[in-house]
Amino acid sequence: MAVTAKKRLEEALTERLRLRDPEFHLEKLGGKLSGSIVSDSFRGVDSIARQRRIWDALEKEFGDGSRDAVGTLLAYTKAEWYVPLEGDPLNLKKQRKTK
Repeated sequence: MAVTAKKRLEEALTERLRLRDPEFHLEKLGGKLSGSIVSDSFRGVDSIARQRRIWDALEKEFGDGSRDAVGTLLAYTKAEWYVPLEGDPLNLKKQRKTK
């Protein structure tokens, strides 16, 4: 059931938000699906507008029950998601090359 709900959520968001090449990083937390959506379709859209779009899409697809099944969903562009973190081996290699 959880896999079906996760897949259905991903398909609904992809279609309703017209996401290009989306990546979903979702997990079940406290009985709700929560996580991150990564797509360059969010480029140029501020975080409040991203949230509004996500919840509008969920309510259109699932109605008021969406708030019972879905927790926090955060939206990122690929550039925002794939920022090298301090101590990340790939980031250290980049730093050594630039010195």
